Amino acid sequence: MKNHPLEFNYMLEWKTVVFRILFLLVLFSFGFGCQLKNPDYESIAITITNEAKTNLVQKLNSKIAEGGTKQAIPFCKLNAIGFTNGLGQKNGVTLRRITNKPRNQSNLLSANEEKIFLEIEKLKTPEGVFPNKSITSDDSVTVYIPIPVMGFCLQCHGNPNEIQKTTKQILDQEYPNDKAIGYKVGELRGLFSVQFPK
Repeated sequence: MKNHPLEFNYMLEWKTVVFRILFLLVLFSFGFGCQLKNPDYESIAITITNEAKTNLVQKLNSKIAEGGTKQAIPFCKLNAIGFTNGLGQKNGVTLRRITNKPRNQSNLLSANEEKIFLEIEKLKTPEGVFPNKSITSDDSVTVYIPIPVMGFCLQCHGNPNEIQKTTKQILDQEYPNDKAIGYKVGELRGLFSVQFPK
């Protein structure tokens, strides 16, 4: 028995409507899935901390060129934390420099951060590279980026017997409780903590 033309058209339209609805559902779920995809927190953290390192080293080099460590150390004391905080605010994150041997006590690791520091320190590769580490909580993602000691750092952070006398005097004057000395090139000086709100 043949279908009536109107009935055939109705079924064709109904199938077309169902197909369109299914197509829109698939499209919507794909688009929604893309929106939910997490940002690459580690890559963003690396970009932010690279800017922090580059700018701070440039500024310190400039001050050393102007007046040696005598000028660079007070500049660092007055500006390093403010610069780090400002860069974090600019990028919508909480940016900190933290260490187990602080020069400025506000950079001291918490007990939890100390565990992370020791873990990163132990995972140093034979090539001398420390890994990054990400920690996710309910309300944030924190990426820890290592700060290794470079040759440039030793004039203020190296062996106390090898730091110039005038530099040591200024360090003692500016930082009476200084613990940030005695490092060798390649050791882990500290970490950048980059906290992203969710």
